Amino acid sequence: MKKIILLAFTLIVIIFNISYSQFTSDPQRNISLQHNKLSKLDLGVTDGRVSLGFNAGIAVMNDNTGLAVGMFAEVKAESFSFVPQANYWKVNKANNFEIAGLMRLRFESVGIEPYVDGGIGINFYNDDAIDINGNEINDNVTKLGLDVGGGLELKNFSTSYTILLDVKYKIIINDPGNIKGFVVTGGLKFPL
Repeated sequence: MKKIILLAFTLIVIIFNISYSQFTSDPQRNISLQHNKLSKLDLGVTDGRVSLGFNAGIAVMNDNTGLAVGMFAEVKAESFSFVPQANYWKVNKANNFEIAGLMRLRFESVGIEPYVDGGIGINFYNDDAIDINGNEINDNVTKLGLDVGGGLELKNFSTSYTILLDVKYKIIINDPGNIKGFVVTGGLKFPL
């Protein structure tokens, strides 16, 4: 499973690098883009305030490992960002779809930009477990959850996208016991 995720991520990066290198090989287009950027600066419009992205990786929930995927937007304001996101993970027979809102504190730098974030989400959790007697238990709940984490943005690869490495600790508040674990993902973010 880990090899498939790594292979998919590598292919995505290679495809974007190829398309970016073809894009920059057209000097006339680059001149018009530089002119557009100067026009935006003259008007006071700042580029890169809103970005869209996706990520994929592994989820370790209640001592079991599975797959995690997600998509997000980022709206920047000074050193903070608001990051609405939709995440899905599947571990054994349990799965969860989450809609979350995070506040992100970015530590700006040139090549690698670390960040920490935290927020809350609504979780649609489903677990088709089997009890001791062999009976199927369907635990289907909608619960509040907490997300705390951080990561790195790698900006030196391209001007058209940013590579992200992200780690989150997630808790789904549930009775009788909370569902908790880590989600480790890598992804790409595209400025609009």
